[in-house]
Amino acid sequence: MKKQSVRTQAFILTCANALTRGLGFILRILLSRLMGAEALGVMELSHSAHILSITPVTAGLPMAVSRMTAREGNDRPLRAGIKIALHISLMMMPAWLLLSPLTARFLRDARVLPSLILFTPCILILGLSAVLNGYCYGQGNTLPPALSELIEQLLRFGISAAILSSLPRLSIAYRAAVPALSTALAEGTGLALVMLLIRNRPRSAGDISPARKELLALSAPPVASRLLTTLLRTLSGALIPVRLASSGLSNAQSMELYGMYQGMVMPLLFLPGIVTGSLGTVATSAVASRRGAAQKHMAIRLFSSALLCGIFGMLLLRVLSPFLAVRLYGLPELSSLITAAAPLTLLFSLQHAVNGVMNGLGLQKKLLLPAVSSTVISLICMYVWAAMPTLRITGVIRAMQLGQTAGLLWGLFLTYQEIKRAYKTAGSQN
Repeated sequence: MKKQSVRTQAFILTCANALTRGLGFILRILLSRLMGAEALGVMELSHSAHILSITPVTAGLPMAVSRMTAREGNDRPLRAGIKIALHISLMMMPAWLLLSPLTARFLRDARVLPSLILFTPCILILGLSAVLNGYCYGQGNTLPPALSELIEQLLRFGISAAILSSLPRLSIAYRAAVPALSTALAEGTGLALVMLLIRNRPRSAGDISPARKELLALSAPPVASRLLTTLLRTLSGALIPVRLASSGLSNAQSMELYGMYQGMVMPLLFLPGIVTGSLGTVATSAVASRRGAAQKHMAIRLFSSALLCGIFGMLLLRVLSPFLAVRLYGLPELSSLITAAAPLTLLFSLQHAVNGVMNGLGLQKKLLLPAVSSTVISLICMYVWAAMPTLRITGVIRAMQLGQTAGLLWGLFLTYQEIKRAYKTAGSQN
């Protein structure tokens, strides 16, 4: 199998992301119209718990498998990763089902329960998919994950649209659960596709126990980091509607406002991630495979590209906010929210590059403190500002911007220090 260049990998992933994000964006618009803002808010509330459930099997394994595969060139890391993902998933799924009622109570909305239950198979499916995708990235073959993501998004879009259109009288709880069902079906199909596409991979024999131990050691720091930050974000997701209600809104109004922000505004902010997410994905293996000046130049190129994409996306959102609010969602009041939140596009874009480069430099453990500090700062400010009648959801946006900025600056400093150290080391050896 011929290994693709960094530029080719990024181009393939960008094209695939453009199609999948485009379909996902259309799906969001469709959901906002078929579900309504309140059901959309319930869906987003359950989604924060979904992310928490899959973090142990998706946060660290793909990166670890990718790094080991790039080094070894065979499927030993893949086989070890699949075994780890199976063990973790099969332990978590029964626990997730048992804890779903308690999770719904924690989120303070019983209507999330159908979505939590229907999402359960995704723990196993997404865990295995993450390992397979990491193997493909390590081999420099981005085509199988790209095709898989495209097929998954098409199916997710088609299934959601078909169910919501044919069953318009579903309750809010079951309308909010439709995306979870469509995700399970779509991701299962995508997993089968990747397995089919890599069936002729280079194979290795021998004991995989050493590979399992190395994978666990590599994946443990990002898993711990992501678990903690995801838990905090789940807490913030549960907190926002409560604090909005404290500002004088009714529970229904608070959930609608949360749905507008999380389900309509946030997808717009992630649009530059079509490019920067791809850069961050390929950055890990690209930076890890270089040394000295080449590593430094690769990191600079990645940061520069992410910066340009982020600035362009931020300016575009600010200019087009009235059009997006009225034409796409039919809600003129969204325009001010889109404008206020636009700087987050720049911060998210740079964070993609920072994460990719730090993973490539082997700084997984050091990602924890910036990520946690960012979320804690956002959470504290959100608690105060969301309850202010003069701020409300604008306070949530400002809190996210402040926290994201703090975490990003910390990550950039750590990256600079490590690249400087590695560059000096390589220079002294020469």
